[in-house]
Amino acid sequence: MTAIPVSAVRNVRSNAMSRPDETRGAAIPPAGTCSAVVIERDGRAARIISEGAADAIVDTARIAFGCLIQPEPGDRVLTAAADGTVWIIAVLDRQSDAPPRLWAEGSIDIVSARGDISLTAGRAVEIGAGSRTRLAAPELELHAGVARFVLDELIHVGQRINWYVSKLRCVGEMVETFADHVLTRVKRSSRFVEESDHLRAGDIDHRAQGTLQLRGEVAFVTADTVVRVDAEQIHMG
Repeated sequence: MTAIPVSAVRNVRSNAMSRPDETRGAAIPPAGTCSAVVIERDGRAARIISEGAADAIVDTARIAFGCLIQPEPGDRVLTAAADGTVWIIAVLDRQSDAPPRLWAEGSIDIVSARGDISLTAGRAVEIGAGSRTRLAAPELELHAGVARFVLDELIHVGQRINWYVSKLRCVGEMVETFADHVLTRVKRSSRFVEESDHLRAGDIDHRAQGTLQLRGEVAFVTADTVVRVDAEQIHMG
């Protein structure tokens, strides 16, 4: 529940009543509508003070379903009476710096049957959801100078991933890869392992066009059947 002091409402009310008549010559509003100032709001219920009366009249009102801008205390609103209920049907003016908020208690659908929908902001655009955010489209484009993703878990299900980057860095405690076939083509490759390095394979084929060098403090070559060393020259020791 939000509210403003009645004294502040009187100031707003006096300022509104002392304004020059900017709508002189315009069409007269339908009977039963008048302007008021919101002094308190609780959900879709509000307390208002009518403008134009000699004495301050505090009344209760309901916020109409079509009033998408959420009224805040201090706002000048347009009210209408129907079936014994005073309804706030529009927000006319706001004295505070509170940003306008599109408000509904249920779901909201924004539909463009044959056109586009654009969201443009001079500073930032934020999307927040209590449970889930879903984007569905045949094609999705993202253009940004820097993109940050903070995720507890990432699951990708697709047929192909193509990366075209100048530098790719992956830092993690564990990296696991499960694939039927892995192909890597590079000009230069370096790998540094601080502790142990294990390789288990059915067959291993290492070929070098230039020099093949294996060096270690202790080296073992063990075979169950045959060990073959073939070269034009063999130096040992």
